[in-house]
Amino acid sequence: MRQLICGFLLASLISPSFAAGGGGGTTPYLEIPTPFVVNLADKGALSFLQVNAQLKMARQDVKQHLFLHMPAIQHAIMMVLSEQTTDDIKSVAGKQKLRETTLKEVQTLLEEKIGDPAVDEIYFTGFIIQ
Repeated sequence: MRQLICGFLLASLISPSFAAGGGGGTTPYLEIPTPFVVNLADKGALSFLQVNAQLKMARQDVKQHLFLHMPAIQHAIMMVLSEQTTDDIKSVAGKQKLRETTLKEVQTLLEEKIGDPAVDEIYFTGFIIQ
């Protein structure tokens, strides 16, 4: 009987619903549905950047606010991305700096809109420079 209970507990710990965020199927991540495609600010060259991003919410209750203000969030991110040059973002350190700058912009926007930075992290889940 003890082995059966231990087996059940172990199975519940590695089940997909647990891995998705606490057993209830919720996740602290919110995917921005469309990728960002922007012209880079390179002088004398035409360069593009495509980025897929996800936001890590500070709490689950801010999700509705993020949906409500998604157009403003996307605009803020697009403005930061379009200021970059290829040289700025081709290194890992450059990508990390861009991620930090973008996070600050999103947090500042949300602080203005809802009185809460609401987002702990932004992750670039796709990143193509062309």
